[in-house]
Amino acid sequence: MPGAEERIRQLETMLGETPEDRDLRYFLATEYFQMGRYADSLRELDEYFRQGDDEGMGFKMRGICQLKTGKPAEARATLQSGIAAARRHHHADLAAEIEETLAELFPGT
Repeated sequence: MPGAEERIRQLETMLGETPEDRDLRYFLATEYFQMGRYADSLRELDEYFRQGDDEGMGFKMRGICQLKTGKPAEARATLQSGIAAARRHHHADLAAEIEETLAELFPGT
């Protein structure tokens, strides 16, 4: 099973061949996120969102990346959008999870 760096190289290569593939972009953003490479993850997520909508988890990851890269106001708005998206797509558990994240990162929200 390939390590994280190898998976990233594979995903970057595949994405270079098919840059419109949203799933690959999301997978690459997830790999970056798991390695704490928040700016790289955010770059991929921004492109992912330019190409379409998300049902919630992408918003959560994007919001955390925004916070980690010094954009708290954007992070809060993104997490709130994620809650709305999860509800819109009937993902009550995911909406609750994002609400918990919002409350942890921004107490009193």
